[in-house]
Amino acid sequence: MLARRTFVAASAALLAAGAPSRALAFVGTETSGVPHTPQGQARTTLDAVAVIAATHLEVRTAWRPPSVFPEIAPVAYYPGRGADPRYPDEVVVWLNPDHPELISPRVSRLTDEIPLFTELLLASVDVRASGLPSLGLESLDPVKRRILATTHASDAAVIAKYSPYPPVDDAEFARRAFAFAVLRQMTPGIGGVAPIEVPASVMPREEPLAAYVGRYADARAPRGRGVIHIVGTSVPESPGGSEAWVRAFVLATADRQPADSAVKRAYEAARAQDEASSGDHYAARRAFAAPYVTQVAALFGR
Repeated sequence: MLARRTFVAASAALLAAGAPSRALAFVGTETSGVPHTPQGQARTTLDAVAVIAATHLEVRTAWRPPSVFPEIAPVAYYPGRGADPRYPDEVVVWLNPDHPELISPRVSRLTDEIPLFTELLLASVDVRASGLPSLGLESLDPVKRRILATTHASDAAVIAKYSPYPPVDDAEFARRAFAFAVLRQMTPGIGGVAPIEVPASVMPREEPLAAYVGRYADARAPRGRGVIHIVGTSVPESPGGSEAWVRAFVLATADRQPADSAVKRAYEAARAQDEASSGDHYAARRAFAAPYVTQVAALFGR
């Protein structure tokens, strides 16, 4: 696990000096679960960090389209144990692909991960990892539980400066813009790209597992969508299949960029080079996609 500051140093500073005092809003102090004293607040913040870190190791995070998120939690959401149809036997926290800062937090914004931390704390009630301190969440009704979880999440992000992901500066965040677009395109339910299963015999020789074959390349795809041909639904989990799967989405997303964008121009140049080649007809596109495949892979949670 990674942190914006060395965790031990942050712990020592918090316990020695106490956390900055702040208003305890929303709920009464007798039911808030937040201690009155700075020292007590500091200890509770460290407890919250421990719970968040442990729960993060136990849950699965999954990107889901914005339409499935409730108004109360539009950025990240814990739907409850067994509520994710794809992973019915796991505890899953949903992430909105419009907010990649959840797992690519910016150094300049300590609040980026508060929505994720809130949902991890809510999920902790169902995970119940052994040996962890209690934050009192399990004894509250859903409304007060969410309020208290948000308070603890804010303290973990802003006061303790904790993060399970390597934070990036604003320039790096902007540099990942296309990788974020690919991640969004890969999210089920977004649209724009249509993966279609085909026999292995029709796959390109150079891309036998998954290949972007262009727009209007398959009559079964909705009009205007880019088409990815795959040889089986297990391709993304197979050896070598994950890289081919991401690469296909990189190419499909690049093809959908504005004509005057640098990514689109680079993609078209690579495609033209491949079409003129007498050998490997995907070599230039693989080289174009390679750095983005690495970036996109790094954006996926557990």
